[in-house]
Amino acid sequence: MRPLKIYLADLTYTTLSLATEAFPLNIGFVGAFCKARFGSDVEITPFKYIDDLDDALHRSAPDVLGMSNYPWNHHVGIEFFRMMREISPPTVCVMGGPNIPLDDNLRTRYLLTEPEIDFYAYLEGEEPFSNLVARIFDVGLDKDTLKREPVPGMVHRVSDGEVMKGLFLSRRRNLDEIPSPYLTGFLDRFFDGRLSPLLETNRGCPFACTFCHEGNDLITKVNYFSVDRVKAELDYVVDHVREPVHNLMFADPNFAMYERDYEICDYIAALQRKHNWPTNIFASTGKNKKERIAAALRTLRGTMTLWMSVQSMDEVVLKEIKRDNISIDTMMSLPQVFEEFGVPTYSELILALPGETYESHVRSVAQVVEAGIDTVSLYTLMLLHGTELALPSTRAKYGLKSHFRIMPRDFGKLSNGRVVVEIEEVVTATDTLSFEEYQKARQIHLVVNVVCNGKGFGPLFKLFKEAGVPFFDLIHGTVEAMAGAPERVRAIVDSFRRLTREELWDSEADLREFATRHESYERLLNGGLGTNLIQTHLAKSLRIMEDWTGFLFQVAEDVFARHNVAASRKAMLEEVKRFCQGRVHNLWGEDRGADVPVYAFHYDLPAWYVPSNKSPLEDFRLAEPRRLAFKFPPDVLAETN
Repeated sequence: MRPLKIYLADLTYTTLSLATEAFPLNIGFVGAFCKARFGSDVEITPFKYIDDLDDALHRSAPDVLGMSNYPWNHHVGIEFFRMMREISPPTVCVMGGPNIPLDDNLRTRYLLTEPEIDFYAYLEGEEPFSNLVARIFDVGLDKDTLKREPVPGMVHRVSDGEVMKGLFLSRRRNLDEIPSPYLTGFLDRFFDGRLSPLLETNRGCPFACTFCHEGNDLITKVNYFSVDRVKAELDYVVDHVREPVHNLMFADPNFAMYERDYEICDYIAALQRKHNWPTNIFASTGKNKKERIAAALRTLRGTMTLWMSVQSMDEVVLKEIKRDNISIDTMMSLPQVFEEFGVPTYSELILALPGETYESHVRSVAQVVEAGIDTVSLYTLMLLHGTELALPSTRAKYGLKSHFRIMPRDFGKLSNGRVVVEIEEVVTATDTLSFEEYQKARQIHLVVNVVCNGKGFGPLFKLFKEAGVPFFDLIHGTVEAMAGAPERVRAIVDSFRRLTREELWDSEADLREFATRHESYERLLNGGLGTNLIQTHLAKSLRIMEDWTGFLFQVAEDVFARHNVAASRKAMLEEVKRFCQGRVHNLWGEDRGADVPVYAFHYDLPAWYVPSNKSPLEDFRLAEPRRLAFKFPPDVLAETN
């Protein structure tokens, strides 16, 4: 008797670029658990790339096809199930993942409207999937027979109007009972020089954020893999990772917040000293426990980013989204702790959260900017299946109004010619935020990305701080003065305003019909449709930074005048302007290596603009003017005669 053939897929789009670069750890756990239970009776193949799965299905159809379900790969999973129906109708199609409604009635409706899904694994998928495989061994692959009885941990569609629910399984406390997909070799094929290894040291989140899949009441208890197992996986990864991959990722929602995480970070630091890997570590750092996070990140010597996902700084909003048990003050005190250690800092804010007004959102942006965060990521609130915010009762409570838009980079064309596109639902108005205010706030987001992120204008921020002038006054003033901006700057902002409205659709069905047309696919390929508007307009801005610089410092002069800043500071402003002009000059020019601007300075700006310096610019006055050449890359300065 041949083994049961199983394909497991956690797909990413690769049409324009690699949309999600992480190893498919989720299906790795499911596959390793199933293999440990059934041994040679199952033949399991994992997939990450759409083309690989497409080709495999046509060469040899599996008995069971399992797909992960996230907002960024849901529709492609459904399309593959449809393809499977055409190629091999008997194949059992299974889906699992958090992207399913939280409410029981809505979950039932979801399964009834997605007839391509035979079975759905709820919450942790290892045991439910293996239970389904056990049932297949008991009764065979006939779907009608399989669906006559419930499968523990699974829900499935019996008919057009009936869904059957299996026994709800409790979460596994001892996570080491799940075989490691790394140590068993199950994920070896993904050490391909493209994907970044992804590890998980614990499961669960103690916070109940209403916008997040992790906010589910069922997973507030945190369970752990043993530290020894994590260390063994790190050793395995170091021995197998290939160039040019230098990244290590963690799936934990609060990495470095727990005492044991320091031991893990210390072990990684030892690997870095021995192997010079990883050089970049990506994880969502903890939201409390400042001292533990500080100790862990210092150990990693700047290779791990401090990610402070505040989402809002407003106490009313934080309470409404059940995030008021997170110490925002603690988070916002961390940037100063790490500035001198060179640890990059990131923060997130979300627009259109419940209870938020335009004014409170702008205040939140201002507070994060003033905290000196290196990169401020500003998002529009997504309504995700499996979250409290997406429930009809919550939508009604806060008057949430939404639109649909294409998810950037998440599209492709299958071998059967079908175009697949992922679509997200975003909140664009609430009972406290109008649609017009949503659009205005998005303009603030664009200017923050141009002016604050990347630190090209970091010296200007430092001068504002010394002068006691809120830097956000410059951001807000730039938006308000946009009518007087240089033509090329206005053109970019006008384009952003227009496309911010045009990317939004009232109907998901209408958008999907439009986006999957073959003529629309060509627009997706050439960037005329479905792009990240912030990133595309930031890229356009980086090509004309001389225009942005002139305009920004013109606004800065006006802000200084309104604050009655001393004349000496205004003279310093001119010096800082030249310094910034050199730093952002011709960033993307092919001739940048030869195009070297040279400016004369009366202050030692390079010495002043270092994190360890706490002295004001006036202390760095030079006896004689000094000329500086701004060589490529822009932040490398060379002194000339």
